Amino acid sequence: MRTSKERRADAASGGAPRSWRRRIVETIVVIGIIVAFDVVCSFALEQYGSLSSVMWSEYRASAGENIDTVVVGSSTAQRSFDPSVLDNALGTSTFSMATPAQPLDDSYTAVEQAIKDHHVRRVILGVDYESLSYENWSGSHVAFARAKMDGEPFSQAVADYWKLLVSPSFMRRADSLCALFPWGYNHVKLNRESIVANVRERMSGDNVLEAAKVVNGGWTYYGRGYGNYDSVIDYSRAREDTSVSIHGLDDFKQTLLDQMTAIAQLCNENGVQLVVVVTPRPAFNVLVYGEKYPEQMSRLQQMVEAEGATFVDANMLHAETYSPQDGDFADGEHLNYAGATRFSQAFAGVLQALDAGQDVESFSYSYNDWDQYLASIHQISAVVSRVDKADNGDAVVSAQAYTGTDVQVEYRFLLVGKDHSTTVIQDWSSSDSCDVPRGSHGDVMVCTRQVGSTADYDRFCMQGLPH
Repeated sequence: MRTSKERRADAASGGAPRSWRRRIVETIVVIGIIVAFDVVCSFALEQYGSLSSVMWSEYRASAGENIDTVVVGSSTAQRSFDPSVLDNALGTSTFSMATPAQPLDDSYTAVEQAIKDHHVRRVILGVDYESLSYENWSGSHVAFARAKMDGEPFSQAVADYWKLLVSPSFMRRADSLCALFPWGYNHVKLNRESIVANVRERMSGDNVLEAAKVVNGGWTYYGRGYGNYDSVIDYSRAREDTSVSIHGLDDFKQTLLDQMTAIAQLCNENGVQLVVVVTPRPAFNVLVYGEKYPEQMSRLQQMVEAEGATFVDANMLHAETYSPQDGDFADGEHLNYAGATRFSQAFAGVLQALDAGQDVESFSYSYNDWDQYLASIHQISAVVSRVDKADNGDAVVSAQAYTGTDVQVEYRFLLVGKDHSTTVIQDWSSSDSCDVPRGSHGDVMVCTRQVGSTADYDRFCMQGLPH
């Protein structure tokens, strides 16, 4: 039997190094398994053909072309400005670098790259309320960075990824670690069909543009970084389409205003004209913010103009400058292709006036004169409803019409059965609420129109009843 002294001697002469070597090997094996797992998951789950990938791929393909204007911002900017329409009117050469849910610090990166590569003269930054009030864009942040890295030299890609990891959007948050596993953010639907389709697209040999047309059903690419949809908003679903119902309602974040300031200063330092544009949306999705809209947007306007940039709120433009049609919108936040064409034509006129030295602020209602804007809305943009229980247990359906202050509205409530039969439970009147007969089943159709109209309705919505 070996003594403890002999065992200590063996350990001193070689036992310990063998133990450390084994631990090192085990660590390397574990890291290798994690890396392999990450690679496989990225291949299978990370979306191939994202619109961020399309933008950077098309931008790199335009390396030898003249670009003097870029559009940056999130999907609302991406789907508001048609470069070809602007260029035909202005004689410019525009490229859209806007991508879905693009955070402002990514907009800064895009502007910085465009200045470096093309010495652009004008930047159009499209924003909406959520650009300044909502910060949770982690997935898009990763997709944007990964797409930019795809065509870069290895050293630059590493630098960009490090910048992503330590950026304010990630630092000191779990996102900083999870960014190492991009398939956790920018992934396809987690079902067999979507995963198989994603793998098939990767292995098909299609470039990212062709893959994007498959992944983003109904999306058409028109060139110069710009693509859009032809779908038209269903106003009866306005309640689900309001940005407040999707993102909530909050004040503008100072960190995001600071990022906006950084973009303005970057443009100033390089002699680039910056035009900040609040992109168009249906009137109901402006009115839903109430007094918060002029209160917060005026903060943005003051900051932009203090930095010497131009500010335009497309929603506040006078009707003779821009007046969207009902069918111009794809949903509560985005223009469709036809709507973007019309808006780009109108906005080109604003830029022409700006280039001629005119004061374009006079084209819009002032936030200080919010009442004038409200009085300028002459139609019912949408109606929404909710159901409550009265003290006696009966269901009460209440409606709210989004319209201008000078519009008189009347309501009608119908019970729609499962067989689609309809029964009037409250005929046309100024009352915006209705008691539903006890024992009723189905949905309540809330109709609204302007007083004096003989139309069946101007707008309607459907309200489900509690079981």
